[in-house]
Order: sequence, then structure tokens, then C-alpha cells
Amino acid sequence: MGNIPDYIRHVYKVERELKSYTTYTIDEVKGSKILLTNIIRIETFRGKSNTRGIDVYLRLRDTSNWSKCSLVTGLRPISKEGVYYGNCNTPHVIGNEKKTLLLFRYSPCGKYLFIDVFRDYYPYQREQLNNLANSLN
Repeated sequence: MGNIPDYIRHVYKVERELKSYTTYTIDEVKGSKILLTNIIRIETFRGKSNTRGIDVYLRLRDTSNWSKCSLVTGLRPISKEGVYYGNCNTPHVIGNEKKTLLLFRYSPCGKYLFIDVFRDYYPYQREQLNNLANSLN
């Protein structure tokens, strides 16, 4: 793969872990500014939509009631073990104009979640997605 597109890495630390969800708080942002929220939740997918191929999804803490917070994307596995992808094409969430790629990676110890946000960039070919995921540390 050639150049890696610009991205902002968000590092989240587990705050609370329950059977149906895990809550994370921001630990570090590597890049210009935070594009997501300080608190996020990875929830079990309950089948309330026609979405296929996901077990969990990302919700941002942008209101005081979790059930009304923004549901951003499901996490879909890719070829690299422990790496998932999703997208955001909702301008009010991260201020994006085009579809935005989100890459998710859990730390080996399970205490951290790394989310790389590729604002206004989304590879539509599976090979591009795999190459990008494999090129990141």
C-alpha cells in the first residue's frame, strides 16, 4: 500500500464492563483533536435492525441518556485478528462530509480500545481495507 491516509487515533480505557456492554473513557488522542466523545459504549447487537455481520456496535455518549445517544456503526471483523471496521456517514457526529472509516483494535490485555478515524476517507475495496489495517501499528 502507498501512503496511509490521515487519521486521528483515539485511545479509550475500559471504565465499566457488563454482560451486554462495555463503557470506555478517553485516555489519549493522537492527532489534532477528538472527533468522537469522551465516553463511548460498545454494546451487544440486539437485532433491532436489518444489519448483518455484526455482534456489537459503537454508541457515543452525546446525551445524558444512553438509549438516546448516537448509534454510529457496527463493528465488522476484517482479516487481521482482533481488528474491526465500521463507518460514519452522519455529519453531526464527527463533522464529516463524506463516508468516514473507523478502525477498531482491542489491546491484548483487553483494557484499551484504539479507534482510528479516517475522516472523509473510506476504501470500498476489501483489499484496500485489509492493506490499511495491516499497515497500522
